[in-house]
Amino acid sequence: MNKYISLAASAVVVLSMVGCNSNNGTDGTNSTALIKSVSVPTTDAEKAKIRVANAMDVDFITKPLSYKTILRTGTTLGNETFGLLKDENDAALKLDDGSNYICNGQFGGSGPDHTEFIQKGDKTFMITQFECQVGAIYQAELEQNPTTGELTAKNLKYISEKAYHGGYVHCAGMKTPWNSFLGSEEYEPNARDLNTSTGSISKYYDLVAPYFGGDLKKASPYYYGWITEVKITDKNGADSYTKHYSMGRFAHELAYIMPDSKTAYLSDDGTNDGFYMYVADIAGELTAGTLYAAKWKQTSSEGAGAADLSWIKLGHATDAELKDIVDSKPLFTDIFDTEDANATNECPTAGYKAINTGSGGLECLKVKSGKEKEAAFLETRRYAAYLGATTEFRKFEGITYNSDNNKLYTAISQVAKGMEDFKKYGKDKDSYDKGGNNDIKLAYDKCGAVYDLSLNSSIKDTSGTDIDSAYVATNMTSIIEGEMKSYPANSIYADNSCNVNSIASPDNISYKQGSNLLLIGEDTGYHQNDMIWAFDTETNKLTARVATTPFGSETTSVMFQKPINGYEYINFVTQHPYGESDKDKVKNPDDVQSYVGYMQIGGKE
Repeated sequence: MNKYISLAASAVVVLSMVGCNSNNGTDGTNSTALIKSVSVPTTDAEKAKIRVANAMDVDFITKPLSYKTILRTGTTLGNETFGLLKDENDAALKLDDGSNYICNGQFGGSGPDHTEFIQKGDKTFMITQFECQVGAIYQAELEQNPTTGELTAKNLKYISEKAYHGGYVHCAGMKTPWNSFLGSEEYEPNARDLNTSTGSISKYYDLVAPYFGGDLKKASPYYYGWITEVKITDKNGADSYTKHYSMGRFAHELAYIMPDSKTAYLSDDGTNDGFYMYVADIAGELTAGTLYAAKWKQTSSEGAGAADLSWIKLGHATDAELKDIVDSKPLFTDIFDTEDANATNECPTAGYKAINTGSGGLECLKVKSGKEKEAAFLETRRYAAYLGATTEFRKFEGITYNSDNNKLYTAISQVAKGMEDFKKYGKDKDSYDKGGNNDIKLAYDKCGAVYDLSLNSSIKDTSGTDIDSAYVATNMTSIIEGEMKSYPANSIYADNSCNVNSIASPDNISYKQGSNLLLIGEDTGYHQNDMIWAFDTETNKLTARVATTPFGSETTSVMFQKPINGYEYINFVTQHPYGESDKDKVKNPDDVQSYVGYMQIGGKE
């Protein structure tokens, strides 16, 4: 079923310009009319801007919308530079030319990915994490104009991660129900590929070397791939930082905490990856809990598919016991025995199991005696597949919750590879299914999809044991898919290969409680300019194109925030402008700096 709707691009006006807090148009217009959809950019001038519609339907009321940048990478406040990476001694890192190593997507990594507003007493702090191999987290105190609601930054502070061997590829995050910043580490290093003589794994991972003064042997692949948490501990901005090892290790896109403050859903961003649920022992504490992996039982191949979900228990652990294991720098060979599969993709020796995951493709593994805990939490994806969970998802991204109908929403950026049936991008190929379950069998759609998941209580895991949560997902159904489309070479949309009037590679998503409003942000190469969409969860239709971003950038951190002194905001990060395309259109060095800002909804309530 084709579930997208056409939005008439010709009927809208180009609106908000980067850093502009006015609701007036910026292309020679001075319209005061409320326009709820921004057009597809077609000129180089439009494609170089952040463009935001000047109104949006929120809580069933049309409210003005405006955009404001708070900080750009490379900005200096006091003694700190926003996005500057630091080493294991919290000293600034330099590039070969002597300039500061700024995480802006121009040299390894992607730039700032997620930002949140955290209130402590009468103060508001912005915490931002950076998606480079040497990770970074910065805090800024925000001042709010009481008349306009405008937010400005002061007192920039670097948050040290050295107690946990530094950070790594920090991706999406959220504000927890207990008012802390929950972050993530994406693309966990493949410990099986470690060269123990040099410490090297891959060109991607090896970019952590500067953190350790160039000595990769001081690092360990098991240092990275975890959920992180920052708490503001007093109104002066003091903070604490931790990694939650009991939530498992994989390519964490996001950990999303449910209203019980115990249940978390965790997405795994890559190829042949899994989907996970964590149930903490104590509400509001993520230091100990039980980890589960999802099993997809397909019920429909229509659109991007539907399935019933069951949950396989991987294990229970505490952060403290796992930290001791991680700090001891274990090797992959301490956890698994391996052998090669035979010509029929089976394991020749009894006791070995064939799996197929993004960690290493087809592998024959056997967990070493007594190493089940290490396997479950240090090699979560492999162990999930080992126990029969589904590890065929492709780029499992954002998660959000709708309390109005008790639904979870998730985004899959691309229905491809393991999600197909012995194919790759629609063509025959066995790489992603051989040796695995082949649970998911869907048609290729590079433009991706958004799913809803029904939640229930009194659910048992696959062993028949009760799951201690009232928010257990029991099915997963696609509610909107992007549409692959080929535009003629002479079309103004020729640089797009997904329909410009629908989603492409959905990533960050956020639901506004009580509104039927779901925001969908993109991380795509299939729209020349990434977009943010408004989607009606009652009709399952797109209702507006809310924003577009500059050449080669993605939309991240698209999250509704709780009102601050009566003003409502949506976080909005524009990551790595010109970082994925159109580098030839850069006019000055500052053009490539990422934007961390927000959309403001209306005035003071």
